[in-house]
Amino acid sequence: MSHYDNRSRRRTTRVQVEADGYIWRVHGGREGSRWHCHLVELLGPLRLDGPVTQTVRDKIRAELAKALRLEESEIVRISADLILA
Repeated sequence: MSHYDNRSRRRTTRVQVEADGYIWRVHGGREGSRWHCHLVELLGPLRLDGPVTQTVRDKIRAELAKALRLEESEIVRISADLILA
């Protein structure tokens, strides 16, 4: 029989932000003292017309910080492999 502690379960939050002319849904949650992204989905309005550069990911992070009322430093940088576009 295994012990399962409900407090240790991660709670996923989904936040929709607009950055660089696109709408993104960011999935993530707080782990320790910082907020971590688990997945970033492109919702539209159209298909991407270029790569999701570090600059675009930083814009998403800045908008996410505003939406969550956090400092950008409280959100871990978004890596390229988390983008679903």
